Amino acid sequence: MHPAWTTLACLLSLLTGMILMHAYRRRLPQHAGAGEGATNVWQLIEHVEAEAKAAKRTGRHHLCEPADHSTSDMAPPEAPPLELQQRVLESLRRL
Repeated sequence: MHPAWTTLACLLSLLTGMILMHAYRRRLPQHAGAGEGATNVWQLIEHVEAEAKAAKRTGRHHLCEPADHSTSDMAPPEAPPLELQQRVLESLRRL
């Protein structure tokens, strides 16, 4: 078969597929039927803006820090005994 016929057949099949796809997709409704109680774009925008304002007021890491800084009843963890540390070090060296 001549290469021109192959090229023409490929182009025609591509064009036919594009026309069919365009005709089929055109009939489908988009963004329809979200139903009652669905969140719309304006509600999402308001939610993001409210979060941004709250972040400015409380700081970026307000969830990571304890709410009450006056509680100091928690003691720092104690270091394991020196003997245990040496045994762990020896075990690691044997690996």
